[in-house]
Amino acid sequence: MKEIPNLNQVKINAFIKNKSKKKISDGMVKGLLLEKTKTKVVWRLRYQFGGKDRNIKVGDYPDVSLSVTREQARKYKELLAQGIDPNEYKRKQLEKIKKEQSKKTFKKVAEEFLAHKKNEVSEKRFKSNYLRSFKHYILPNIGHKKVDEVKREDIIKIIKKIPSIKLPFATRTGSKTYIAKEVLGYIKKCLDYALNLNLIEYNPAYGIDVSLLLPKQEKSQMKAFIKENEVKELYQKIINYHNKPASKMMQFQALTALRNVGLYRLKWEYIDWEEKIITFPKNTYKGNEKEYILPLTSTLEEILKYFKTINGNYPYVFRAANIKEESLSNKLRKYYKDLNITGHTPHGWRSSFKSLATEKRAANFETIELQLNHNIGSSVNGAYFRTHLIDERRKLLEWWKEFLNS
Repeated sequence: MKEIPNLNQVKINAFIKNKSKKKISDGMVKGLLLEKTKTKVVWRLRYQFGGKDRNIKVGDYPDVSLSVTREQARKYKELLAQGIDPNEYKRKQLEKIKKEQSKKTFKKVAEEFLAHKKNEVSEKRFKSNYLRSFKHYILPNIGHKKVDEVKREDIIKIIKKIPSIKLPFATRTGSKTYIAKEVLGYIKKCLDYALNLNLIEYNPAYGIDVSLLLPKQEKSQMKAFIKENEVKELYQKIINYHNKPASKMMQFQALTALRNVGLYRLKWEYIDWEEKIITFPKNTYKGNEKEYILPLTSTLEEILKYFKTINGNYPYVFRAANIKEESLSNKLRKYYKDLNITGHTPHGWRSSFKSLATEKRAANFETIELQLNHNIGSSVNGAYFRTHLIDERRKLLEWWKEFLNS
């Protein structure tokens, strides 16, 4: 049998130039040959499997070099030695690669999940909770991963990183433990969605305990004065503030114990001048499920009439521009800073009002709680009290005004 010489680059170049020659064999690896087709030159390995002659493409020339081709051909021969058909092996490998490439990333699954969830929750909650959590906490860390490659340790890393993440344009620091629990909940829901689509075999988010991963945080308190002389001194500072519109707005909050959101969302259309009340419709004041009625005193009416002269052409009482709620809160904090007030916050008027009104027995528990828009007992009781304690609450606010001015 004629011995086949080993191929080298010189022999390959000569073969390429020879238009009549269609193939050339390599003597180093039995069955390996370089073959010309109509459009290209390819490496092939001839072999026998199951008593039949077969061949498998190793690569294109010159993309795949002689040395690499020989190495790959030897691997195919090793498969043959194990009773494995190289072509079948190659087909399965290609299917595996194709399957891997077709897998969805966590980001893609999250987008589908959010599109589904958008129809189930309010627009405000969707944007401030769902979108914020995925955009700032979840997707930057695991969005690029295939959804079935997201592991328990990946989720734990996200939870541990949350205390160090500061959101852009954040105006205050919330409880990081609460945020972490919220983020973990959204990851669980998203992966449950993937589980139901048969994209994953199990949900790795279950069994993770945020309280074991993050240090326990002290419950934050809004700063407030509960001593009589301190509260009165604070109120006098506000009255004498050089910025009149700011002074009047701060007075209104102090006299009503209204939340910042109440100042921000109060519209002229909510005011009934004849009945001397303000009615915040459902979902316009701290997510109220029913309307919140605020009685007016003569002093509060005077403040509102002052703002009517400067903001009467706008829909909102305390703001003319379409600013964000955080911007109004920032303004209030700036006013307090200008007045060198450090032991009290705008929101702290609620605690000051409740503590001193309770201590001085200015009204009963229900009246004070309803003025603060706190839920009392059952929904039936809540509706009754809101309807029948307007006069009592107006008297309470009159007392509070006299108390602060005394």
